[in-house]
Amino acid sequence: MMSRRETLAAVAEQLASKPLIGNEHKYGPDLEPILRYFPREDPHIGFDWCAAFVYHCCIEAGIKLPVRYATPVTRNFAWVEAWMEWGQLYGFYHPISERSFVPARGDLIVFDNVVENGPNDHIGIVVRSEGEYIITAEGNYYNRSGIFQRRLEQINGYIRIDDTYKYASE
Repeated sequence: MMSRRETLAAVAEQLASKPLIGNEHKYGPDLEPILRYFPREDPHIGFDWCAAFVYHCCIEAGIKLPVRYATPVTRNFAWVEAWMEWGQLYGFYHPISERSFVPARGDLIVFDNVVENGPNDHIGIVVRSEGEYIITAEGNYYNRSGIFQRRLEQINGYIRIDDTYKYASE
């Protein structure tokens, strides 16, 4: 039986490889299954969807999460910041400076300066490591999903969802 993280990586890799592509409004038939969890004023206009891609992959892999976690998490899981706050709350977050942490398939990966030139500006899922690169499955890298090769200097840290994690409502 595959671990939760292995299942998550397989789901993300398959979905990112399609690829999913949004229209000029960051919306479209490829994206509706990912965006549908999150409230929007106009159902035909999307948003930056990298974190929503990760959320959708988690749900598809059987990792139950609310759309929005309780305080102290300040936003819903369509935001990278929510993943960071949630990961820190549970002790799942591992900054890149934590040299003893070795990223593995199915870990979430948080980036700095990848799309918006700022901290925590993008998130994806680790597929594998190749030497000095991390291979990732991501959504909304310039409004499309894909499998990408990332350098260590682009990485803020990792979120490893423990196999024993259960959402409190389960």
